[in-house]
Amino acid sequence: YTKTDKPGAWAVTTGSAIWGLFWIPLRYLEDAGIPGLWAVALVLLAAFVPSLLATIWQQELSELTTVNGWLVGFALSTSTVLYFTAVLYTDVIRAIFLFYLLPVWTTLSARLLYGEPITRAHLAIIAAALLGVWLLLGGGFSFPVPNNVGDWCAIAAGFCWGFSLSLLRSKADTSPFASTTATVFSGFILSGFCALLIQYGFSIELIEPSRSESVSLIQTIPLGVAFGAMLFFPSMLAQIWGARRIPAPTAALLTMTEILVATVSAGILIGTDLPPISMLGGVIIIAAVCIDLA
Repeated sequence: YTKTDKPGAWAVTTGSAIWGLFWIPLRYLEDAGIPGLWAVALVLLAAFVPSLLATIWQQELSELTTVNGWLVGFALSTSTVLYFTAVLYTDVIRAIFLFYLLPVWTTLSARLLYGEPITRAHLAIIAAALLGVWLLLGGGFSFPVPNNVGDWCAIAAGFCWGFSLSLLRSKADTSPFASTTATVFSGFILSGFCALLIQYGFSIELIEPSRSESVSLIQTIPLGVAFGAMLFFPSMLAQIWGARRIPAPTAALLTMTEILVATVSAGILIGTDLPPISMLGGVIIIAAVCIDLA
């Protein structure tokens, strides 16, 4: 595959954009009384069913016996669980910024795993993208040095995701369907296990989410199930499929589509303020990605 493989780039971009809407069902489930990681477990369980059926339909069930698929799946699912754990234990803005050090870890792991060259131009693009994230989050805060368990979870989440992107590129023959199935299944198990630990084992104070008026489980559980089956599954499949076709550092930059969609959708749906500095940050991110793809 070549650097400018357009289907791969569009797949990662589209999948990441859908991922940026992940906060919507999680917010409703949280309002209905289902804690964050339990909601993640529900969505992943719902995604597992169509993913497994698609793997069987593609006659790739035997791929679930290979190490690479499960290694990718475990790294991606660990990243997902770590990220949402970070949101529970630290400020959301800190969690997002620390997670989006992702291009740094991806560039380093790509160099180690399959020899992706590191150029000055690419380092400049990464720096510009990080500047864009800082501005998108409002600017005005110093670099968040990790000082609690949530901060470290956010960094670890970005590292795991970056490692996954590099592994997918270095193992381009890995089945995307089997890898997606391994991801959602291991993510369901891991998120459920961590939810139990948080509920019964940890005494660390959680960051309380903002709650809107109470909504019923009858209304929200079907939304979570539908999102897992119809959006989360194709989103993850698209990102895994596309990441095999383009350099891992490029895939990491395209993943930043998520934060753009999440910020804009939050502004539209719940009235989150989008100051000019945030818009400038979004423009810088888009410009950095376009330059990298050129």
